Amino acid sequence: MDSIKKQIIDIIENRSILILGFGREGRSTYRTFRNLFPKLEICISDQNINLSNDIELQDDSYISWVLGEGHMKALPLYDLVYKTPGISLRDYQKPRGQEISSQTDLFIKLFGKQIIGVTGTKGKSTTVSLVHHLLSSNSRKSFLVGNIGVPALDVIDEIDDETTIVYELSSHQLEYCRNSPHIAIFLNLFEEHLDHYISFMAYQMAKVSIAKYQTKDDYFIYSKDNLILASRIKECKTKAVIMPFSINKSDSGSYIWGNKILLSNGSEVEIDLDRIPLAGEHNLKNVLAALNACTLLGLSADKLVDSLYQFTPLPHRLEWLGEYGGIQFVNDSIATIPEATINAIKTYDNLETLILGGFNRCIDYTLLVEYLRENEVKNLIMLGEVGELLKEELNEAQYQSSIFNAKDMDEVVKLVFEHTSEGKLCLLSPAASSYDSFKDFEDRGDQYKKKVREYSSHL
Repeated sequence: MDSIKKQIIDIIENRSILILGFGREGRSTYRTFRNLFPKLEICISDQNINLSNDIELQDDSYISWVLGEGHMKALPLYDLVYKTPGISLRDYQKPRGQEISSQTDLFIKLFGKQIIGVTGTKGKSTTVSLVHHLLSSNSRKSFLVGNIGVPALDVIDEIDDETTIVYELSSHQLEYCRNSPHIAIFLNLFEEHLDHYISFMAYQMAKVSIAKYQTKDDYFIYSKDNLILASRIKECKTKAVIMPFSINKSDSGSYIWGNKILLSNGSEVEIDLDRIPLAGEHNLKNVLAALNACTLLGLSADKLVDSLYQFTPLPHRLEWLGEYGGIQFVNDSIATIPEATINAIKTYDNLETLILGGFNRCIDYTLLVEYLRENEVKNLIMLGEVGELLKEELNEAQYQSSIFNAKDMDEVVKLVFEHTSEGKLCLLSPAASSYDSFKDFEDRGDQYKKKVREYSSHL
């Protein structure tokens, strides 16, 4: 801990400190600084005007506050800003000499050589959970941190030299990073979060930070099937050992061929695809990435595959709900972009009803419309503004199958049972954010599950 404290002192000494945003991660940053430096002056800026009454903070005389609607006015007044991931600075002009950082960047600076970092537009949570499972199942001490786990700084007291930290890294967390993890995994790159960034390119460049600061002693695992990603990697010129993977047989890197996986370290292992507990071709890419990362730590490929078969998939990601009223139901509420929904559609041969739509973030849906025009689903049920948009575009494309509008999940499920045949499958894979009508994608998926069970109980 003394070593960590000294490194942090080198960063913050003689600088004014602002924590911008006081949610889960902002609180974690505050607790870490306060535990290490009881008298460090810290300003907290947040839109929540009631924070000054927080019991956790009332006895801290070394805090100042800028709260409420004008809280962002504090931003240019401080030398070093630790920004919470959810806050967008797309229109902010940083004054000369100011550094904007984050808990993520600080943690990677402290423990980078022990980190397997995972980013990508989709598949991050599944992949970090799988890596953590593979390590733990093979007697490796592992912590899962970031978006899906605890805030990274919360575990610093428990880390020793034998610990591997598996870090889920969003674009928001990587945006202001000047450090990269020892093993970086980049799964894919699609159009997303355009409400947070000034352009799709700005989003891409935030993601690329995961590899930008790696050294020749580090490893970079990425999907070469994703053309946008492959292009960005060439431009980023990472110094790391590059380890591409693909679900197609390739003359370089790792791939799956038949019942065999060739890993980047040259080892070949047999795999029973039917025993992998993750559905969909896109999840095979997640498996390849996870296996390659774990073999870099010296684990046996055969033992890793045995552990893979025991993995429990996360909810809301092609989650099999069962059969109700003779209809099969799958919950893929995590699918908030067209590419994710297309991958989900490809997974099921008996798909008859697809639930689409939600909050409009100005994503281009041409790809999904073209795919549906060539691969028609018998019933489409539309929600929200994106549902209206997709219906209009599909009608213009002369889509022949049935399109229904629904105002809420009750109406969605009623339509599903009215129009889906026995033995066929209904898939919730919206291709849109949930924030118009639901708290988040988990809430949307949970309501779907609840309404399906409620409706079927009265059949």
